Amino acid sequence: PYRTYVLGLRSPKDSVPNALFWDTRKPYHYLSLKRDFKDYDVLIVGGEDHKTGQDDNPEERFEVLEKWARERFPNAGEVLYHWSGQVMQSVDGLGFLGHNPMDRDNVYVITGDSGNGMTNSTIGGILITDQIMGRQNSWEELYNPSRISFSSTREFMKENANVAAQYVEWLSPKFALDLHSLPLGEGVVFRQGMKMLAVYKDGNEKLESHSAACPHLGGIVHWNNVEKSWDCPCHGSRFDTNGKVIEGPAWSDLEKADSPEVPGEAEESISQDRKNVPFYAPSESSQTNIF
Repeated sequence: PYRTYVLGLRSPKDSVPNALFWDTRKPYHYLSLKRDFKDYDVLIVGGEDHKTGQDDNPEERFEVLEKWARERFPNAGEVLYHWSGQVMQSVDGLGFLGHNPMDRDNVYVITGDSGNGMTNSTIGGILITDQIMGRQNSWEELYNPSRISFSSTREFMKENANVAAQYVEWLSPKFALDLHSLPLGEGVVFRQGMKMLAVYKDGNEKLESHSAACPHLGGIVHWNNVEKSWDCPCHGSRFDTNGKVIEGPAWSDLEKADSPEVPGEAEESISQDRKNVPFYAPSESSQTNIF
């Protein structure tokens, strides 16, 4: 699972060809055009993907995307929209379409789309229809979810080594801090005894405390300041500020925890710029809508 980021910038009418463009960098970038507006187009710029839960400052991805876009399209105007999403990336770049390996007789999957969900949904719909009807399909082996790709073995081992490395966080001290200084609308993970806690402070200064251990396989969640969610860096499960699961593979919520006992005196006040700081501030002329 990867997080991906998108900006929509105002663009002069018909100043950019109506096409889909992308590069082959890591992380990659792509752009397309939305031309449904009367007086202007919207330049859709996306990319800057990273593994879910493995970037402590995801808001900076928007800044990088904006810089990348303006270097190539200097006549682009203000940022109208920005949002992020989650895509499933396969190790060989192809989707998994067809019989589910563990229960192939009655379950079919369309996943691992690497951001090409509309294309893969169309291909998968045709392929799976043929499988249900018992018809041959020339794409079946190419997209077989049970396939073994020796050419991608190195990438497979690299990805799984990355997952294993995330469990080292259980050994991290992650010292407790003065929660009175935690800005409103933000979260933090820290150790309290043998437990790792995920604590969020809402707009009324109320603390929401949960176990930081993902109920899927015990990874330590990270705070996502863009989506205001707890994201697991191991397998991509996500939870809202109340600990409710919003994205699998986890099926259950974060375990509720008692209010933390954190040493330290409260700051006399939290400055307004810390209380109300936005997670992303585009260029000065921008007016941002958050999707």
